[in-house]
Amino acid sequence: MLRLTIVAMTTMLCVFTFADPVDVFIFSGQSNMVGAAQLDDLPETQRAPVPHARFWAGNGFEDYVPGTTPTGKRPERFGPELAFAATYTNAHPEASIYLIKYAVGGRPLHGGWDNQKWLGEAPGPGRETFYPGEKPGDPNAGTLHQNLLNVVRPALAHLKNAGIDYRVRGILWMQGEADAKHEIPARAYATSLKQWHLRLLEDIGADLCPLVYGQVLPHEPALERFTNRSDVRASQSNLDHGSGHSDSWEWATMVPTEGMGLADDTVHYNAAGQWALGKAFAEAMSTALESK
Repeated sequence: MLRLTIVAMTTMLCVFTFADPVDVFIFSGQSNMVGAAQLDDLPETQRAPVPHARFWAGNGFEDYVPGTTPTGKRPERFGPELAFAATYTNAHPEASIYLIKYAVGGRPLHGGWDNQKWLGEAPGPGRETFYPGEKPGDPNAGTLHQNLLNVVRPALAHLKNAGIDYRVRGILWMQGEADAKHEIPARAYATSLKQWHLRLLEDIGADLCPLVYGQVLPHEPALERFTNRSDVRASQSNLDHGSGHSDSWEWATMVPTEGMGLADDTVHYNAAGQWALGKAFAEAMSTALESK
């Protein structure tokens, strides 16, 4: 009897010790990552809880129940994380995924911005931007990048403290409308986004992993405020691993957004559009991970 007990305990210990790590995905960007789409506009089947997916709620990870799990400030709205989680877990039923999201509407990436105000190409301290700085502790890192770290780091620490082995598998990014309002940040977008991705991974101590992002502003004609729409879209396209451009990077995958449903403002995605965006994100991430 004693021998059987020892064998059973050993077996349990081995299962615990060699369990596969959970997969962490980080979502960030501006308003289309925040999500303005209404859950009630989705079919009931797409509003169901997502098995094997958990979402960071600020003080712990919660089972992903749309409309209940706090994925944003307004529980009745959603971003691309919903269809991403549903699509990815359906394609990878063996995976346990943990989602972390920080997004702020109308905010830029390039360090020359301070919120909506362009201050010049050189970065400066205390600016409201996702600019990550040149190195850890850079005083010119934007306040939004620092806020992002203040969300991601505690989430990863929570997993570690709970004894849950994890790996950051990929980064999802939906942003660029703000940078489309000026020539310099629009044309430098590929460089800015690659720098952001690498610096984020360095700041959280994660290994290199795929970056999947959506191409912004698919509607033509663009609203007048997006003066450099074509520049930012071209730069986003150039970064994609298959573009053949000198800015192409093997870890970057762009998701085209033409045909995805838009709200009347022609900038934000409606429910069908957000679902299509999240689904495309999941499919692109799966392909990127399979190639690594």
